[in-house]
Amino acid sequence: MPTSEPAGDHDPALPGDVAGSAAPTVTVIICVYTERRWPQIVRAVESVRAQETPATQIVLVVDHNAALLDRVRHTFRGVTVVPNSGPRGLSGARNTGVAEARGDIVAFLDDDAEAESDWLARLVPHYREERVLAVGGRALPAWEQRRPRWLPPEFDWVVGCSFTGQPTDVSPVRNVIGCNMSFRRTVLDRIAGFNPALGRIGRTPVGCEETELCIRIRREHPDGIVLYEPAARVRHRVTTDRTTWRYFRRRCFSEGRSKAVVARLVGSDAGLSAERAYTRQALPAGVRRGLRQIRDGDGAGLLRAGAIVAGLLVTASGYASGQAMRASDAAGRPARRRRKPRPAPIRVLTVELSDGLPAVPDGGLDGSRYTAAQILVRLHGQPLGLLDVPLPPGGLTAPALAGVIRERLRDEIGEHLREDGLPPLDRPGSSMSGEAGTVGGDVSCQLRRPPQEPGPFVSVVVPTCGRTPLFEAALDSLAALDYPRYEIVVVDNAPQRSDTARIVARRAVADPRFRCTCEPRPGVTHARNRGLAEARGEIVAFADDDVVVDRWWLRALVDGFADADVAGVTGQVLARELEAPAQIWIEQYGGYGKGCRRRRFDRTGFETHEAQRVHRVSASPRSLYPYLPGSYGSGANMAFRAAQLRRLGGFDPRLPSGEDIDVLLRLVLAGHALVYEPGAIVWHTHRREVRALRRTVYQYGTGLSAVLAKCVATDASARVDLLRRLPRGMAYALLPRSGKNARKRDGYPASFTALELCGLALGPAYYAAAAWSARSRRSHR
Repeated sequence: MPTSEPAGDHDPALPGDVAGSAAPTVTVIICVYTERRWPQIVRAVESVRAQETPATQIVLVVDHNAALLDRVRHTFRGVTVVPNSGPRGLSGARNTGVAEARGDIVAFLDDDAEAESDWLARLVPHYREERVLAVGGRALPAWEQRRPRWLPPEFDWVVGCSFTGQPTDVSPVRNVIGCNMSFRRTVLDRIAGFNPALGRIGRTPVGCEETELCIRIRREHPDGIVLYEPAARVRHRVTTDRTTWRYFRRRCFSEGRSKAVVARLVGSDAGLSAERAYTRQALPAGVRRGLRQIRDGDGAGLLRAGAIVAGLLVTASGYASGQAMRASDAAGRPARRRRKPRPAPIRVLTVELSDGLPAVPDGGLDGSRYTAAQILVRLHGQPLGLLDVPLPPGGLTAPALAGVIRERLRDEIGEHLREDGLPPLDRPGSSMSGEAGTVGGDVSCQLRRPPQEPGPFVSVVVPTCGRTPLFEAALDSLAALDYPRYEIVVVDNAPQRSDTARIVARRAVADPRFRCTCEPRPGVTHARNRGLAEARGEIVAFADDDVVVDRWWLRALVDGFADADVAGVTGQVLARELEAPAQIWIEQYGGYGKGCRRRRFDRTGFETHEAQRVHRVSASPRSLYPYLPGSYGSGANMAFRAAQLRRLGGFDPRLPSGEDIDVLLRLVLAGHALVYEPGAIVWHTHRREVRALRRTVYQYGTGLSAVLAKCVATDASARVDLLRRLPRGMAYALLPRSGKNARKRDGYPASFTALELCGLALGPAYYAAAAWSARSRRSHR
């Protein structure tokens, strides 16, 4: 964050005390790089020519653009026009201009800024004091359209302008702002000008080159002064493309990375001193102001307060990312990096103990080798545990697998056998030795016996855009469910370009349980709400279009509603394959499965069923519960009492993602019970593309923080409670050894963590913008 701070004692009247000195000569340098800015370039040059205190020389530096260089030379007479002789970028161009300068003072104006007529008249007199080494002025935004309502004035530096937090009077500062600054030429000559490892290159929104330069100047001249003169004003044009959330995010992240390079070059004390004061004082004051504006009826105050928090966190993420970079990387020179090994494929399989145990080979069909296996162990269909097992060369024999299962799941197997009235493992009739060995035999399991009366009618809702090749496999698995009374409602969320309706209609001819409905508004939230509106069942279950459901999936979900207080049930989501690195990394990130123990959640705590006992864990004021909605389950596998979900308002389209965990959290906070039923299993095919995983972890970050921001904004009873737990929540998200991050291995890409943190930072702003937009639409009806 380019900012300013007091840097020493200075009497603003001092330049006037030496008015008898000869006025210094001035060279104004304007660096240009693209013909797209031609009208602005012309206005910038004309504003310098119109100065009350004329410039001795105007230098136009063209940054590696032959066509623009020719046009500039033929247009501007009496102007020194030179090509950039240094590295491509703003720093190299500025150094080229300094080499051509003849004036005592060198002033810089951006090619998209216009100086007011007294600009130089305000800057130059300060140089009569010999200790003044540099003078900068104020940059006012000249909006191409109107100022975005969400942009807080504390972050006007994002668009290259002065911002709230800078001095309002003539003051010594650490550094000047790049679009409006001047220096003694002799000083620039002695310190070798701007560092080309910093500075904007083309349209890449990086910077901090003037910050690093001013710090070096002060080190070379400890008694010198860098001065801020707010009356020396330029108007900096802000185009529409710089007023978007995307640009805001990129600019903040790039600024953080640039600050990391500056801190590495000049030390963190000098490189971050002003930023610390800005973060401690200006930003909290801005958040408080935004919250007061909400109280006074300005709903956009929430947007601005959210943007301050988001901007700070994204910039911090950029700084953390930049710390891992070498300075040579910022200059575009490749640096040697030790490539981290990518994870080897993991074999995924399910074993049913009553059917006997197979050997687990380590070889794949394509000749690859599996170094580990993820094994779901079931007994009579009930999941007992998900085991991560190393595979030695040659794989695991059946007896070896039996030994692993016996060691790790002895208690779980014994508990299940006792419930079925069967002998325990150490009694005759129950063995786990080899392929033919079985546990439990063919005895009917308590959990799989037919119910005494027909269960409730269930509507299964499947939103789809018709893009996944797994869609028809998902429909096949739904048609094969072991449950007597249900319908399958497919919601076509892309009716204009998919053949979903044709696929469903073909199936409905032979199976009337299938029907299709359309939702033209894009997004899974709208699709789920459409399915809820169309559902005829007492219970509505949701499944994604890229999962395969277990035969007993629906029966297990319905069993979770045995208690009348239960409003929702979630199930277990397991990986169908772990072949590609991205699929393994999403499991290390946290995966979708929540274990093989049944749990019951309510607002005051949760219950876990262990060894025929119910273990109660009460929510502590020091814990994050109940504000960990991701622990409740996943949107790929959930069911609700339809009437209660409708009373709750369904899924919230204002959320950028996380609408599923929002519903789960709202149910719990509203006083309902929520059950996680591990026997309700679906298998999910994780995306293999690393790019898709990047998008996923970013969306998870935005979804979680947007849900919590919504809770703070709309639930007065939870607001204080949640905010009190927020510091512990930040530690939970960031600390490597927290329960959230413990599964990540050494090869887990740091960039995924950075993207998740960016998402966490921006989620509140996304929600605030969507909430404001929805409120505006309602007010205009």
